[in-house]
Amino acid sequence: MLFTVRSLLADNDFVFAFDFSKAFDTVRHVTLAGKLAHLELPDSIYNWAVDFLDNHGHCTKHAGLVSAVAVIQASVIQGSALGPGSYIVTAADLHSVYGSNIIFKFADDTYLAVPGDATYTCKNEIAHLQTWAADNNLRLNREKTKEIIFSARRKGALPPPLSGIERVPSLRVLGVTVNDKLTADDHVARLLSSGTSLLYAMRVLRSHGTLPSSLHDIFRATVVSRIQYAAPAWSGMCSTADRTSLLRRSKRLGYCSDDVPVVADLFNTADDDFFHRVNTNSDHVLQPYLPDQTNIPYQLRNRSHDITLINKTKFLNDSDFIIRMLCKYSYWRTICNFCICSYHLYKSLLGKLFNAHYSIVVITQHCIYTDLQLGYYIVPLLCVGCVCQPPINEHGDDDDHHT
Repeated sequence: MLFTVRSLLADNDFVFAFDFSKAFDTVRHVTLAGKLAHLELPDSIYNWAVDFLDNHGHCTKHAGLVSAVAVIQASVIQGSALGPGSYIVTAADLHSVYGSNIIFKFADDTYLAVPGDATYTCKNEIAHLQTWAADNNLRLNREKTKEIIFSARRKGALPPPLSGIERVPSLRVLGVTVNDKLTADDHVARLLSSGTSLLYAMRVLRSHGTLPSSLHDIFRATVVSRIQYAAPAWSGMCSTADRTSLLRRSKRLGYCSDDVPVVADLFNTADDDFFHRVNTNSDHVLQPYLPDQTNIPYQLRNRSHDITLINKTKFLNDSDFIIRMLCKYSYWRTICNFCICSYHLYKSLLGKLFNAHYSIVVITQHCIYTDLQLGYYIVPLLCVGCVCQPPINEHGDDDDHHT
């Protein structure tokens, strides 16, 4: 969703985003069973799903009195494995009216992105959603529908909000808070707020004699896991000051063990793992967002990917996961191969020119990135030189004539 918004901002002054995550509250069993019948499912799976939905009832007991049993013909049992899948099947035929608008669906969360040039389509899209919801026994609750505008200009008049829909400065998309400035400030503030409550709970545990090793495990399971949640989506929007503040107080109080990597390393590991899953899974949901592979007739060194790089813009830059990883795995792997080949080249040449023991000295500025797959430190190469040591003769002494 964020990649799409950034792409639209390249050609539009602003982009609308509507949140319908909590606007739909019921799924009719008959409609769901009809849509399941159109899927290529084995009869046993279809019968199992229908049997799961049938014969559910509800009654109320109070003061020794029991009401009549009411048959449940809509909704799905909360917490059941069939719950998310049932809404996915129900919403499979929900599409935008206009090709310029894009709908994002995940389980029962639904978002609509409308570019600024298509502002006139917003009312028609909302009306289409209401019609679709009525046909599927769902109710579009406008009070729970939110609108946010991502603007490419800091100043300028924005269109008026739609009637009955609240315009907000930030949205919580699948647990990640995104604001209208496309920064992670609000998300980091929420993490720090929840982290403060967790640190108080840990202080209570420590006062009751909880071992430091147990506190470290609790810290990893609560605070660190929250920082790592969906990190590839928002870590690029996180400033250096925000990254430092996430674990600074925890380390000072002793709740965070020394073996916990710094936040930047946690983000890099999350990026690498996630990109590896995307790049190696042709059915991954992010595969359609990757550019086509380059078709080069001549032979090149092996790279992590052969995907065409996307041109960076004001909004499509390293803050976006796809742009960041495509550039990282293309550029840095090339430098890595260059450093390795340079090392072996110098080693071969010096071995032929000098009958001496030698070592390669690489003068660098500072380490920027560690390639975990190759195990080499990738650094900007400023100068390469050699230091020749005199060979040792048969008597074990240095031969000054070959120094």
